[in-house]
Amino acid sequence: MGLFALGGLTFAFGNAMNGLVEKVSLVERDIAKERGSLNLFALFEREDLHDRWDLVISASWAKMDLETLRYVADTIKRHLAPEDMTRLARIVILPADEDPVRSINKRYDVEHGEVELNDPAQFGLPVRYGYIITSRAAA
Repeated sequence: MGLFALGGLTFAFGNAMNGLVEKVSLVERDIAKERGSLNLFALFEREDLHDRWDLVISASWAKMDLETLRYVADTIKRHLAPEDMTRLARIVILPADEDPVRSINKRYDVEHGEVELNDPAQFGLPVRYGYIITSRAAA
């Protein structure tokens, strides 16, 4: 994997995290195509569990309900092998008009990409590391 650092950010290219980010990026593309635009789609490594990741999603259509969670889980199953799925701790749905989504959207504008965050705690998140795949301000 190659890394490029600029202003406290590290941009990754290559086979990051044994392909988990690339596979989750495929999930993000399918969801955006099937359901519509996303305000945030990111992976954050939990502080309390080593190598366990929260998938954080924010979109106008995404609600913290069984239908949304089932849809996201089914999409994940299409792209991730069982051993990859065990690395995901939970799916978190956040409102687009609240922090930390607004703060992340204000700082990052990326769609279908991969921005590596070395200090996501700056956004008030109890996590140690992260990857932003999409961050777009709500329209």
